[in-house]
Amino acid sequence: MIAIEGLSYRFRGSQDYALRDVTLTVEAGEFLLITGPSGCGKSTLALAIGGYLFRQFDGEAQGSVRVAGMDVRQRPIYDVAEAVGLVQQNPEAQFCTLTVRDEVAFALENRCLERGEIRERLAWALGIVDAQHLEGRLLATLSGGEKQKIAVAAMMAAKPQVLIFDEPTSNLDPTATVEIFEVIEHIRAKAGITVIVIEHKVDFLRRFQPKLLAMEKGHVSFQGPLCGSALPTVPTERGSAGEERPARRSPSACPTGPPLLEVEKLCFGYDGRPVLQDISLAVRAGEFVSVMGDNGSGKTTFLQCLLGLLKPDRGRVLVKGQDTRKAAVSDLARDVGYVFQNPDHQLFADSVWDEAMFAPRNLEGGSGHDLSERTVPRVQQLLERSELGSRRDDHPYRLSYGQKRRLNLISVLSYNPPVILLDEMLIGQDPANAAFLLDLLREQARAGAAVIMVNHAPKLTGRYATRLLFFREGKIIVDAPADEGFQQLARMGVSAYVP
Repeated sequence: MIAIEGLSYRFRGSQDYALRDVTLTVEAGEFLLITGPSGCGKSTLALAIGGYLFRQFDGEAQGSVRVAGMDVRQRPIYDVAEAVGLVQQNPEAQFCTLTVRDEVAFALENRCLERGEIRERLAWALGIVDAQHLEGRLLATLSGGEKQKIAVAAMMAAKPQVLIFDEPTSNLDPTATVEIFEVIEHIRAKAGITVIVIEHKVDFLRRFQPKLLAMEKGHVSFQGPLCGSALPTVPTERGSAGEERPARRSPSACPTGPPLLEVEKLCFGYDGRPVLQDISLAVRAGEFVSVMGDNGSGKTTFLQCLLGLLKPDRGRVLVKGQDTRKAAVSDLARDVGYVFQNPDHQLFADSVWDEAMFAPRNLEGGSGHDLSERTVPRVQQLLERSELGSRRDDHPYRLSYGQKRRLNLISVLSYNPPVILLDEMLIGQDPANAAFLLDLLREQARAGAAVIMVNHAPKLTGRYATRLLFFREGKIIVDAPADEGFQQLARMGVSAYVP
């Protein structure tokens, strides 16, 4: 079904090859798992198989790529698209319409299918991802996880011969992750579709016994069956000498001092639809708070209320004593750093260095001539530690998804805000990089910042967070120290969120 021979690719203006001499054969009906560190070329390989790399990007290519008998380097995209469906890492990057119904039906209408068949496939595809209730919604009103479900449904509705999923569960909660992978395997086994999944969540896929392709720095480092010893299964942190050791959360006493954040009976909704209901809590310096819950439970809305991007319908939010109803977001941003769920939503500059310096320059005075003496060396150190030092002159959009996330965090840490809000920052990160980023955040908490992070990674929450908030239908049903919070979730039967 797929035959790749000696494929190398270098993007225009880049010194390094994104792909190096990749040779790969995938049989019809096979299940292939591709994994490897962030930025190793996984998504570039997916773009090559779908033909997009040779039509929508400017670069230098060698080697051959054949799919279903087609030379994808020569055939137009619309021919390749009949055989290959690609669910991209960022769901918004592939949306073509404004509503859920139109998005799932878009490819079917372009194929001029009969109305009845379009309706049947629409219902079938939405049912697969448990999103029938979203059919009438605007895409812009969906949560990140809901958008990801719709992107998967839209591609599945076309029923191609090859389905490629680039981190299809990165925005999904643990329950939905299990369900999506079960659906993918069911479709592969029943319809004989060739499935390729790019994923860091290897443990979720072991029971399906896929073939494994591991990549590193653009080349294939391993091909073979996925076995227990093939890859590390536990996130690690880097030691000072390069060794790896298990990450552990430092025990902490109950935080004291005045709250940095106070939330009092917060209620918020969209167009009369309640999203947050009667939320009250206080967060103090030194806390590392993990916010968990199913997709659509209100987590992102909660973070946006904390920064003042959304104003409460009832109740109030105080940031270091400032009422978010009255204070400008630009003023609140001096005390609150925010990493959005989609990395592209907060990239503003034309180079990695200018992006990393964007906040300090705006907060400390114009062009940067009066930046504090510590800011520039701090940013330089953060880029080097994040393995982005060699990319400082590159445009941020040339980075991989995971590298963009690291740059997003650096742009926030650059000015040391006392409150740090992070919405699914770990998306696109391999285990080692995820642990590294969490180490940076733990350093901030130990230095007196309050860290509040939305995530779907129970193991990482158990290792790093000091406090757990669990949302259900817009309410906080668990607010406790992390270990105690997991015990409460276990007693409630929410096992998918327990490490």
